[in-house]
Formats: sequence, structure tokens, C-alpha cells
Amino acid sequence: MPEFSLETERLILRDWREGDLEPLFEICTDPRVMATIGPLHERADTQATFERLSARTARDGHTFWALQRKADGRMIGFCGIGRGTVPQLERDLEIGWRLAPDCWGQSYAREAAEASLGWAAANRPGAPVFAITSVGNTRSRGLMERLGMRYCEGLDFNHPKIEPGSPLVPHVTYRKDLA
Repeated sequence: MPEFSLETERLILRDWREGDLEPLFEICTDPRVMATIGPLHERADTQATFERLSARTARDGHTFWALQRKADGRMIGFCGIGRGTVPQLERDLEIGWRLAPDCWGQSYAREAAEASLGWAAANRPGAPVFAITSVGNTRSRGLMERLGMRYCEGLDFNHPKIEPGSPLVPHVTYRKDLA
């Protein structure tokens, strides 16, 4: 099967490669990145994330793809469309992203997310796309709104994979209906 690749002006969203594991580990162990997501990863956590993201492609034909910057070939994070990661959305499409902090504020996440939504509209027409994040993740919530996603108040939930008592447990859900 040929490698998936989706290009934007500055980025390539693509299938995962072995060489992506180390940059993913660096991202998932950065306290600034994980402050609104969950605990810092151990190497085994990142390996499991890497394997899970890679396996989604085989299972579903899409995933949160590796995000490569064209200018220098650096893998700077991920973005894409996957099957929902929490029980109430596991039959739905979910968009997600995570970027290295030195890449924040440059509109990479928006560029990649818009391309991912375009891919979903072309390949999963009519299916709504959801996004979730912790209540206090104002950066991601702002991006969701800039993408035209709408907050779904009735779908707030406590994330089952986050340690009880953590301020990251309460989550919000956004939705975008694709034409």
C-alpha cells in the first residue's frame, strides 16, 4: 500500500515512519505541550502512542498523521482524522493535533487541521467531525472555533483516561458538519 501524503503550502501530513518516534517522544515529554493534555510520557508511552497511531491507518485508512514541515523536513507533531478516542465518540470521526512548542503561533496547526477537514469532507462525506480537549485548553478551543467548529455543551465529559482529580479530567467537545 502506498504511503499516505497530504500536502499544504508549508506542510506534509503523512503516514508514520520509524524515524518519527524520537521527535514524537520529545514533543510528548515537553511540559508545555502536555500541560493541557496529560502527564509527561515515558518512552513506553510514546512507543504505544506511535504504534496506536500507525495501527489506525491499517484499521481505518486514516489517523492523526505525522506532520512534517516542508522547509526543513522536520517532523513537528501530528494532525489528522481518527476514530473517536473516548467511548461516546468511538463511532465518529475526531480531529486532533499536537505540535512542538517552538512551532506554536505560526498557524501550522490551523493549516494542517484545515487540510485534514478537507480530506474528511472528500473521503468521509456527510460525517461530522468532533474535537475534544480539556476545559482549560484555550489554545485548542480557539483553533476549534477558528475552524468553524461549534461547542457542544451537552457533550461535556470527564475523560476516562486521565487520572481522577486532575484538573484535566473535565473535557469539552466541538463539532463540525461537513458538506
